[in-house]
This record gives sequence, structure tokens and C-alpha cells, in this order.
Amino acid sequence: MKRLTIQVVLILLICSGCSLFQSNSSLMKPPQLPVQQQELKQAISQYVPAQAEWLSPLDDGDTTRIIERDLDGDGEEELIVFYRMPDKTAQMEGVILENRKGEWKKRTQFSDLGRELQKVEFADLDGDGKDEVLIGFSYSNESSDKALLVFNVSGKKPEKLFESQYSAFFADDYNEDGRGELMLATLVPNQEHKVTLYSYKDNMEKVDELKLDPYVYPYYHTAAGYVTPSVKGAVLDSSVGAHSSTSFIVGVKDGKLKEVKPKGLKEEDLFRATAANSIDTNDDGIIEFPVLVEGSEDKPYVDMPFISEYYQLKDDGEARFIESTYENVNYQYTWKLPDSWPDVEIDTSGDRRYVKFISKEDGTVLYDIYAVEKDKAIPDEGWNELSESNQFIYLTKYSPERYPESFQAN
Repeated sequence: MKRLTIQVVLILLICSGCSLFQSNSSLMKPPQLPVQQQELKQAISQYVPAQAEWLSPLDDGDTTRIIERDLDGDGEEELIVFYRMPDKTAQMEGVILENRKGEWKKRTQFSDLGRELQKVEFADLDGDGKDEVLIGFSYSNESSDKALLVFNVSGKKPEKLFESQYSAFFADDYNEDGRGELMLATLVPNQEHKVTLYSYKDNMEKVDELKLDPYVYPYYHTAAGYVTPSVKGAVLDSSVGAHSSTSFIVGVKDGKLKEVKPKGLKEEDLFRATAANSIDTNDDGIIEFPVLVEGSEDKPYVDMPFISEYYQLKDDGEARFIESTYENVNYQYTWKLPDSWPDVEIDTSGDRRYVKFISKEDGTVLYDIYAVEKDKAIPDEGWNELSESNQFIYLTKYSPERYPESFQAN
């Protein structure tokens, strides 16, 4: 019987072509891409050298290396990929593919685009119903010198419409006339700081220019969109000194650039003790800017927990409070302070692993959050799991369901 069993096992192994014992490397297979992504990657590989590194824009924080965009308004998306060869002196290149009767074919190609892909935007600048491609790049990741190239890609060869140095750029229909405009910001610290609005009429023409305070350091963050319910523009978050920051709010109204100064706030409120990002924190399509409030009365600056109070501008420039948040950078989460809470003080452990939100009215603890690495033991009983991320488990001594919209792992 034992001999028969061995014979059966041998037959199965021969038929399956498998070994009885598999190595760790054979068991640890990389995750498979979705079928559609595999097909797109295979199609693009016909036009991109095998040894090339595919690139994603650094400004977006998005790791997507295949950009899908309907450039010509025909309802079919084109594929755009940027890449560079491994040689340290190699320049970045790009390729656009279009679908012709079920087959991906090269429409056009870019070359000599620097080494680092900073940003890619699309806009119909000339009003022909087809998007132009705006490519921001630099020659090194650390360089503050960045260049913008604008291409018309409707033909077999890309036609360069515009080029300029920049610190930040945005494309949108700011005049709401059916065609896009280009907003370009340039900052040379302590020398020059300006925002220029361009429109395309046979060539790129300057529509307006706005000068801003030059005594700041380079932008660490920018956001573009509606800066009031009816005015489009951008918010430029800039460093001031070693740790501090401020924001410049620029809008476009009646074809003119305007710096919007929030009414109802002191000018110094926009000068923050540390960096904080202007974002659309409540997802209503309008960008909010932060004002930092100290979260403790007795901690030194180096240990100070800050509360970010986010404000939104009305059309008349009046600042309207939206919400308050506490961001724990060390343990990668954001806590939105519930509207029902009174003013709070934030008590943190030395490493900010444990955080308590304490009422200033009566000293009671309103909520707490404890973060523990996934490979570490969870503390003794009395803790409830609030949430988890790839790296941490977040615990609380209170009900996790009490404030379901407040916690967000970053």
C-alpha cells in the first residue's frame, strides 16, 4: 500500500510539472496588475525602451505612471507616458499613444524635457476643443529652478507654444469664456515674487500681472481651484524663516489678478508658527486656508501640538470658519475636532504616541488616541480599536463609534 501511494505521488508530480518543495522566491510572486493595466503596459512597451524608467509627476503625489486623457474630445482616451533612460545624464522623454481600431499606435513623442517630471496639466488654451499639454520639469529633484513647456499635440509632431521658468503654474478657464488660461507664479526669495495670467491668441499673451511680497522662501505647497464660491484662483503656501509659514490667496475676477486679503482676521493670523497646507478640507470645491492655534498653554515650541483652524473666503472676502483639526505627523493621522466640543487643550506624551483632548471648561477628557505599531503588542485591557493603517493600530478608551467622521489615517 505504501509503495502504491509513492507511485501515485510521483505520477502527480510528473503531470503537474511541480516540485514537491517550492522555494520561498517561487511562492512570493509579485501582485498581478489588473488585466486592463497589463494590456496598456504591454502596448506602451512597444514604444518605450525596456530599460527605461517610467515616471510620475512629483508635484501630484500620485504614483500613476500611465496618464489616460481624452486630448482631442473624441470620447476616446489617449495614453501619455514619460520616461528616462538609466544613464545619469539622460534627458526625460514622453510618448502619446492613441487607439486606432483597437490597436495602440504612437501619435507623437517628446524629447529633451530635463530629468525630473514635476507636473503635468491639460487645458484647451486655443479654444479648438483639443487639449494642450503643459509639462513642468527640472534638471534635478532638489533644484528650485523649474521650467514649463506648453505643447499643441494635435499634429504628428508636438508644437511648442510657450516656455518659461516657474515656481508654480495652473491652467483653468479663469475667465469662463470656454478656453483655458495659464496662471504662472515665479518667486525669487527676497528679490521678486509675481503671478502672471496668460491667454492664447495666436500666441501666449500676458493678460495681467500681480506683484506679491518677495520676502518669503519657496512654496512648500500650492492648491488651485475656487478660492471663494465664485472666484477661481490659487493659494500659495510659502515658508517664512526656518519654521514659519504664510499663504498668498490669488483670484481672477473680470480678467484681472487680485490678491485676496481675508476680512475678519488679523494680518498676523496668516503667519503660522509651522507649515500647514491649504486644502479643500470639507470637500465643497472651495479651498480653505489654515490658521494655527497653540494646543497647550505650558509646552515649549518644540513640543507644542497645534490645532489647524480652517477658514474659507466668502465672495466679499470675509473669512468664514469651517473646521478645526489636529494632525499627528509622527503617527500619521488627522483628528477633526467635533463641532460640539468646547475649546480644548491637547495633552501628548513625549513621542506623541498618546494624545488626550481635554475640555478647557471643566478639565474632562473628551477623547483619547493611542497609536501602536502593528508588530508591537497591544496594551492591556481597556482599549478599543479605533482604526488601523498599513503601519499602525489606533486605540481609544472611549467608544470608536462616538465620532465616526473625526478620525482619518493619513
